[in-house]
Amino acid sequence: MTEASWKSEVFQSVVGFLPDWAQGTALGVFVLAVVTPWALKTKRKFVYHRAVRAGRPIPESARFAQGRGADHLGSYAPPPRRDDPAA
Repeated sequence: MTEASWKSEVFQSVVGFLPDWAQGTALGVFVLAVVTPWALKTKRKFVYHRAVRAGRPIPESARFAQGRGADHLGSYAPPPRRDDPAA
């Protein structure tokens, strides 16, 4: 027989403390809290891939793995070198 993790023990004790009518609601809120971020991430990924396939500009809300800090220097970025083949 396997032992339950401490997380499931805490969850069961909290849900078991609630009245019967609130246990279903608490379980639904927990499932909603787990599924909602997954669904939003999947939607953003879908919009990103659709925009890339169609050759359209990618919406700001759908940018995927956009980087941080020095990746977005904007007008402060150094000009591209003339001998750089990627420019």
